[in-house]
Amino acid sequence: MKKRCLLMAAMLSSQLVAQPLSPVVELDSSGYTDANKKPSAVDIQRAEQFYQMQVLKDEVKMLRGKVDELSYQLQQIKQLQMDDYLDLDRRLSAITSAKTAIMPATQNSILMVPDAQLNTSDPELIEQEKIVTPEDIEADYLASSKLLKDRDFDGAIVAFKDHILNYSQSPYLANAHYWLGEIFEFKGESELAVESFEVIINNYSDHNKAMDARYKLGKLYHKKGETQQAVAMLKQAAQSNGGAGAKAKAYLKAKGL
Repeated sequence: MKKRCLLMAAMLSSQLVAQPLSPVVELDSSGYTDANKKPSAVDIQRAEQFYQMQVLKDEVKMLRGKVDELSYQLQQIKQLQMDDYLDLDRRLSAITSAKTAIMPATQNSILMVPDAQLNTSDPELIEQEKIVTPEDIEADYLASSKLLKDRDFDGAIVAFKDHILNYSQSPYLANAHYWLGEIFEFKGESELAVESFEVIINNYSDHNKAMDARYKLGKLYHKKGETQQAVAMLKQAAQSNGGAGAKAKAYLKAKGL
């Protein structure tokens, strides 16, 4: 019995000795557990590129946020400028209207305007006159301007055109044509914008909007490739001491004209 036990113990010992020993694993300074599994130079380069891409993505995201914020602020500034400009526009036109004496017919400052809207062959209706006060004209123009301030461009186009049609003696006619030009330019309808600004140059050359119209026309002519007309118009605008003059000079310099 003892001999059998010794024999079995010897057999087990031989089996243990015959099994290969697991390799000893040593940690190197980089933290990898096997020297054979160290990352190659390509792996390291890819890892660095991936990290840089993540950093760039974060920066782009941050910059987009700043751009959105600045765009919003710019829109707010433009809106405030538009409000101020329209208010100044109204005040200057009111002064102009007082100087040009559009009041006519009666001691009550009532303006008699033919009813141009009547599309009829009835002579009696054609001869009708509508009594309109300067306050009515101003209210209609301000209502049109409000549509522009509210960025209802299509509504503003209709309103300004109606003002021009319905109030032939309005002191705001040049203003209405000017704002139509601005809206058409904004909408990319250059030909209509040119037509609106040209009305001011041809019919209201001494109006306070005339120099602004010349500056706008100069830019539009230049975009159309009509350089000679553009330069002539911009140089006329540059003679102004106001904002149109400064903008015209800057445009001529920037474009090398």
